[in-house]
Amino acid sequence: MEKQITSAADALACHCRKPRSAKRLHAARKALARLRAALEDLGTLAGAAPDFRERVWQLHRCAGKVRNADVLLDRIEGYREYAAQDESEQLREVRAALRKRRKRARSELDRLLRKLPELRA
Repeated sequence: MEKQITSAADALACHCRKPRSAKRLHAARKALARLRAALEDLGTLAGAAPDFRERVWQLHRCAGKVRNADVLLDRIEGYREYAAQDESEQLREVRAALRKRRKRARSELDRLLRKLPELRA
């Protein structure tokens, strides 16, 4: 479990140094998923506090929201390449909505990370 905690902390610290990086966010999300799985399997035996498990769950959820928006925005750009003019306009509107969603999710993730100064390098 210590390995998963260290890995998640390192990945989050790396993300904090360059928060707009989709690759770093994805790495942090994967590390959080592994930690979350370990906590679900062994958390009680390892003596992990319920509060800690809840914070890991929240971080993973928020990172997932940002990541999902990033992936969808990439797909929208690909669709726009081949879209007719009216479709392109509709996709522009979807893109704007996704950017707002991503911005809110990033703000929520940043808020959670500020509560964990030990993870911010």
